Amino acid sequence: MNLKQLSLASMLSLAITTGAAGMLARPALADADLPTAPTIITATDVSLAASVQATLANDQDLPFDNIAVSAKDGWVVLTGSVRSESERGRALQDAKSVPGVTRVDDNMTVMEASY
Repeated sequence: MNLKQLSLASMLSLAITTGAAGMLARPALADADLPTAPTIITATDVSLAASVQATLANDQDLPFDNIAVSAKDGWVVLTGSVRSESERGRALQDAKSVPGVTRVDDNMTVMEASY
């Protein structure tokens, strides 16, 4: 098991044992979209986020694994940082390819290194 797989397995295990409340934040919503009732994270939300995270972790074109995933009712939000616009596009493409994903929001930043 490589480091990415071990990290993913640990995250999924923690999400399951803690009810995911501490692991997966709800998607970032515009003020007009904010619900008035409490947000409930379902097993389906946890499973979808884990599937997207696994897809990102297994993508050989994304060596920089600083992307967090949250999901709610098919809506996925990617946050964190990538090294280039190419990596950003690849992460978005990967997330959209996961069955059950209906919408992907990009909250990633590009942290281009100057060499």
